[in-house]
Amino acid sequence: MRNKLLISLIALTCLSWPLSARDFIRGIVYDVGLMYGGSSLSVKDFNPEQVEYDMNVISDILRCNAVRIEGEDIDRLTAASEIAHEQGLRIFFNPWKMGADPEETASYMAKAAKAAEILRKRGFDITFVAGCEYTLFSKGAFPGETFDERFKWLVSLGESGKSKDEIIATMTECNNKLNSILGKICAAVRAEFSGPITYSSGVWEQVDWNMFDIIALDHYRHGENDAEYMAVIERLAGDKPVVVLETGCCTYKGAAKRGGEGFAIFQGTDADGNGIYEGGAAPERSESEQAQYVAEQIQLLSESPAADGVFIFVFRYPIYPYSNEGIDYDLTSYALVKSFKDTDPRSHRIPAWEPKEAFFRLGELYTRLSNQASK
Repeated sequence: MRNKLLISLIALTCLSWPLSARDFIRGIVYDVGLMYGGSSLSVKDFNPEQVEYDMNVISDILRCNAVRIEGEDIDRLTAASEIAHEQGLRIFFNPWKMGADPEETASYMAKAAKAAEILRKRGFDITFVAGCEYTLFSKGAFPGETFDERFKWLVSLGESGKSKDEIIATMTECNNKLNSILGKICAAVRAEFSGPITYSSGVWEQVDWNMFDIIALDHYRHGENDAEYMAVIERLAGDKPVVVLETGCCTYKGAAKRGGEGFAIFQGTDADGNGIYEGGAAPERSESEQAQYVAEQIQLLSESPAADGVFIFVFRYPIYPYSNEGIDYDLTSYALVKSFKDTDPRSHRIPAWEPKEAFFRLGELYTRLSNQASK
């Protein structure tokens, strides 16, 4: 399998794509299991052998030099970080307990920071990610007890008919709450961890970056032109590194314009088990649209002096398997590889996935960046 992937990537090097030669963080997001409001983790089973295979591919074939490892279980995060370190990868250690309140989050982060500090003392190149889009995924900054309630509140605010000044005042109050919470989280983490700390912010959040060592944001493109997209990053550029910790695209026609909201086109299933989609019909699968989006993001960010790195979301997402019959959950997955249903024999092999077009495109571009940086 690896030889076939490598041959495919070598073939792709005939493509011409100018990229920056500077030392740019070439990252990918790797999920070890998150609880997105359901009853099961996004990665049901943690298989160290599979993780070892994946990290080898991420380092040697995709030519990443960094991996953002996200998940709720601290033991899984630690195990995956150890494997990533063996592959020479820089680690962005991202513990994430969704739905928790500020006190629960601070306590959880302190525990995770202890684990990260042990790794740092062993010589790991590790950055602690002290939260991600807290306003939506956790309690206390936005109104609402669940992600859906908080997300709907944010959307409704823009459609409320309130004046610009009223909306700004409302968001300022929420951001003040957010920064107060982040201050407590930072204090809890820094008491246990002596390495660099960052936070993965949503573009709607106004974070006090004085608390952090690296400025980071989840910055998806939603049809903006280059200048509009980069303006968000350029406003943050200064004395601290600025990294896009998350961007990516789903696998259907029209997904590029939806960016980080591409998943929302799938709205559940009916009584007969059929998929319910916005607009009434399933979108047309398009691996090429996903691949093009990923390529454009890497090119744009790597060529800008304002950006110091990018992490593409996400390597693998087994909770959304591919199928050519019934519901193809992979349509609304950001994964660079296709996973399979538990009933499919392919889900029990190593690797338990097959690459999509975006996998190859990312590998080609990251290889070029790596080769240019080493000259």
